Amino acid sequence: MSAEDLPEESVMRIGKRCFVGNLAWRVSWQDLKDTFRDVGNVVYANVMKDDNDRSKGWGIVEFETPEEAVRAVNELNGVELSGRKMLVREDREDRDVKQYNRENGIPNSRSRRGGPPPRAQGRGTRAPPPAEGKSSGLQVVVHGLPWSYKDDDLYAMFEEFGAIDHAEIAYGWDQRSRGYGTVRFSDVDSVTEAIKSFDGYELEGRRVTVKLDKYA
Repeated sequence: MSAEDLPEESVMRIGKRCFVGNLAWRVSWQDLKDTFRDVGNVVYANVMKDDNDRSKGWGIVEFETPEEAVRAVNELNGVELSGRKMLVREDREDRDVKQYNRENGIPNSRSRRGGPPPRAQGRGTRAPPPAEGKSSGLQVVVHGLPWSYKDDDLYAMFEEFGAIDHAEIAYGWDQRSRGYGTVRFSDVDSVTEAIKSFDGYELEGRRVTVKLDKYA
């Protein structure tokens, strides 16, 4: 779908920024800018880094217009950059989207990048409380995560599928990631989409598996 195919309101709400995941460690903000300028006028590009100045494997690209952001998602999602296939989608923290929502009385979804996760605001069919020893149908276990991923990164990875109650990385006794985590959604439709989209996905050289949590 192109920007021309979208109603004006939809284009406005998409905003001008894209989230770019699964970046190779050596990719810099300049590499991002050079890659994304093929689809539009890039006014801002940044690769997020940890406290040790190492790439966290994701970044943000902002364009001059929402139409250019739509084109970036359509044309660059899944394209290889430095040996890895980029994950390109709209940035849910886009300030233009939030301003538009405020002006039109639309609640903004809250990301772990900007505060605590939303509670029980999901769309779709809610599952009943689980019986003892049975799955609620709302939680997934995600294996094969990059070792550098923290709770915020896991949350950002899955937030496009619906409201998330929590996203947690499992840590060992040494406080290092064990390479897996859990994500709990507020509706079962989001779980289905998350599994369909990310089960078997390659992320930073690791094969991600996403399965329904049978015990939560």
